[in-house]
Amino acid sequence: MREERWAKVSERDGVELVRRFTTSLASGDLDACIALLDDANVFSESASLPFGGDYVGGQGFRQLLGNVGRDFRVELDPPEIAGANNWVAVVVHGTFTSRRTGRSMPVECVDIYRLSGDKIVRVDVHYKDPGALTELCRESADPSGGSPPSGQLSSNTSQMNRGALT
Repeated sequence: MREERWAKVSERDGVELVRRFTTSLASGDLDACIALLDDANVFSESASLPFGGDYVGGQGFRQLLGNVGRDFRVELDPPEIAGANNWVAVVVHGTFTSRRTGRSMPVECVDIYRLSGDKIVRVDVHYKDPGALTELCRESADPSGGSPPSGQLSSNTSQMNRGALT
């Protein structure tokens, strides 16, 4: 039988903890975010992404945001949050715009938060299409200003600003 290594968290408390984190992130209050992270917290992003890798602790979290912000402007919708005990899932919808090419695409991902007591100890980020996000940086902007062929990355200028990470 697998031994549970984290302090138990009630479903309501876990969801509330993650909601405080995502609300603080949306408002740009990184100190409040970091206060909710365990010192050894790990944010794990797919290695195939331009900002991929594991980021440890509060400093690692700041580095992750810096690495994402280096390549992309990010606009996020309010997240959908649900959880049970030490696990909370956050469904994220938003738009990433490449700073290099100016091209945009909608992004969907699920962040799996693992909790211990009143701290976030791990976040595994799973993008629905990480390959397209990687390609967004490689795509060259269309100098004619025309639309890309159907099915390719497209500009999303009608999106409302829903909380940007820049």
